[in-house]
Amino acid sequence: MNTLLRLINYLRFSHLDSAHFGGTYEEREHFNSAVFISPSRLFLFTKNEKCGSNTARMTLQHLAADRPLPPNFRDVNRWTAPMLQPSDMKLACVEDLNELIPFKFAIVRNPYARLLSCYLSKFANRPKLNLGKRLGADTALTFPDFVTRVCRQTPLEMDPHWRVQYFNIYCDRLRYDHFVKFESYEEQFNALMLRFFGRTGIHSVRKGAIRAELQLSDYYTPELMDAVREKYAVDFHTFGYPVELPA
Repeated sequence: MNTLLRLINYLRFSHLDSAHFGGTYEEREHFNSAVFISPSRLFLFTKNEKCGSNTARMTLQHLAADRPLPPNFRDVNRWTAPMLQPSDMKLACVEDLNELIPFKFAIVRNPYARLLSCYLSKFANRPKLNLGKRLGADTALTFPDFVTRVCRQTPLEMDPHWRVQYFNIYCDRLRYDHFVKFESYEEQFNALMLRFFGRTGIHSVRKGAIRAELQLSDYYTPELMDAVREKYAVDFHTFGYPVELPA
């Protein structure tokens, strides 16, 4: 597909709301950049921050490319990358993706672990400036303070790194066929890559494994569990996670 045409369609989608997504420019831009569609349009993947999404999207871009991508490849400008965006589909409305794309999947994670992973990587020492502003913080936060500030926000106010996953991957607009569990990431993700590309090979971009799943009992009190359980109730229910901490 012509790169210039893809850029024009991207601008139409994000700025002019050509697919009738609604909301703000920021909301449309996030949806358009979060959804990855195979060039053959066989499947759709939606990234979900703090669920190995960087590794997933880079793996998809490399497997979908018709020639090897350069070692320093980054898909910041999606209209130059192999995987397509919703804007490339010339949609009358975004929900048309449910009929046009036969298989849709995303990676999900236990809400307790995802929130702790976000805290440990983004806030435990010194908060990333742009993320700190999202919570009104410019200094280091304790985990209870972080959870309290997050749980005061609506899903729309939340940053994608801690947004309720149901809304972060647009379950209210996309009908998914499969949710890959982060806890068995490699096995499930590789099975899908073998299905759609006939080969596997995860292109890891992890900068260091925090392994929040192993630290839950060190950070969560009953009160914090109650707050997270209530705020992320739809995630626990939709993705089948127990409301108690994993043993």
